[in-house]
Amino acid sequence: MRQRQNQLNLLKLLLAIPFLYPLVWLLVSALWPDNQPLASLWLGDLRFRPSLANFVTAVEVVPMARFALNSLRVVLLAVPLTLVVAALTAFAMSQLSPRTQAWLVWVSLAALLVPQKAIWLARFPIFKELGLVNTPWPLVAPALLGGSPFYVLWLYWTFKRLPTELFGAGRLAGRSMWQIWRRVALPLAREALMAIGVLHFLHVWGDFADPLLYLRSTMQMTLPVGLHLLNQIDPTRWPVVMAGATLLTAPALLVYLCGQRFVQQVTPWRR
Repeated sequence: MRQRQNQLNLLKLLLAIPFLYPLVWLLVSALWPDNQPLASLWLGDLRFRPSLANFVTAVEVVPMARFALNSLRVVLLAVPLTLVVAALTAFAMSQLSPRTQAWLVWVSLAALLVPQKAIWLARFPIFKELGLVNTPWPLVAPALLGGSPFYVLWLYWTFKRLPTELFGAGRLAGRSMWQIWRRVALPLAREALMAIGVLHFLHVWGDFADPLLYLRSTMQMTLPVGLHLLNQIDPTRWPVVMAGATLLTAPALLVYLCGQRFVQQVTPWRR
């Protein structure tokens, strides 16, 4: 049995190598001397001496710290608001009649099929008329709709699996639906909420298209757009660009490693 477990662990390690290689290459490139070609790692006799100079250069060339704060501001607003709205919507759906629930599920599935470009074409004129272009609010606004229909459906299936007697007991005890949602439904859906929080953090933190569309000022740019700006200034300095990419990747990787068990444990379609 132990030998079989060791073989399974070895297989997992071999399968992980293709996914770990880009991260290792990213880190090595970020620590590589700026004035030396990366090809010399294999072709030359130059010894690898890690240095943090590229990170200092990246921060000096563009305001990476400001970009990181802008990204963090959007994340801190969008992720909690998404969880609250998606949980409220999903709980309300689970309390409706079966026919209405089925209709709303089909509508949510249809909404998932809408192309992102069609949403941009509809949203941009609205934000422009409201004077919200070049502000972080267009990036936060999708949270008012629960972030994505997928999150709402995920929580809906989570609430549907809960025993209906729990909600009935709460109503018999004189609790309002708001209190039942907050004190009964949310604690029991903790794992699903954490998984959605991790996934939405990764989406918002790494989003490039929406900030590029809505933001104009350098002081409002988020980290993915700032990394693109860094690459445009001098695309030949790959170690500096890789240092900026490391600054973008490290928080997302840390959040995922901390919350991966919630993503792995929660399967909303499982009965």
